[in-house]
Amino acid sequence: MKRRLFNLIALLLLVDHIALAQEGLAVADAFSRFGHERGCKMVEMHNTSLRGYELKTYQSLTYRNQGDQIATILEEDRRQAKKIREVISDGHISSGYYILPPITEGLNRYVLYTQKEDKSGAIIYIEGKLEPDDILKICYQRRKR
Repeated sequence: MKRRLFNLIALLLLVDHIALAQEGLAVADAFSRFGHERGCKMVEMHNTSLRGYELKTYQSLTYRNQGDQIATILEEDRRQAKKIREVISDGHISSGYYILPPITEGLNRYVLYTQKEDKSGAIIYIEGKLEPDDILKICYQRRKR
């Protein structure tokens, strides 16, 4: 009984931490709605290092056919974001890289989004003391072998 109570409290604290990381963003809804759905895969890391960069939060979600729903959700964040890069194909956004209003000074928030014609794709949310060029290095830099 004590163990179940402990697990419940730990889960509630984790959910609360996730909600604070994406405070005021619609992307939080995409992760909570589709993160555990069949055909989706979610990765979540907090207070971690990725390719030498310190990140407060990293979340990624790959999906198979929820593209229309996710595009609708992300449209709200897209309106308040600064577009860094965006690719439009046949009138639809096939990929986007956005910087969102920071929570606190120096703590930037980014959303990267890509979607194929078959409605599969991925979204990535990154929060940390990173500049826009740092995100490109993390995502597109070739790994040394």
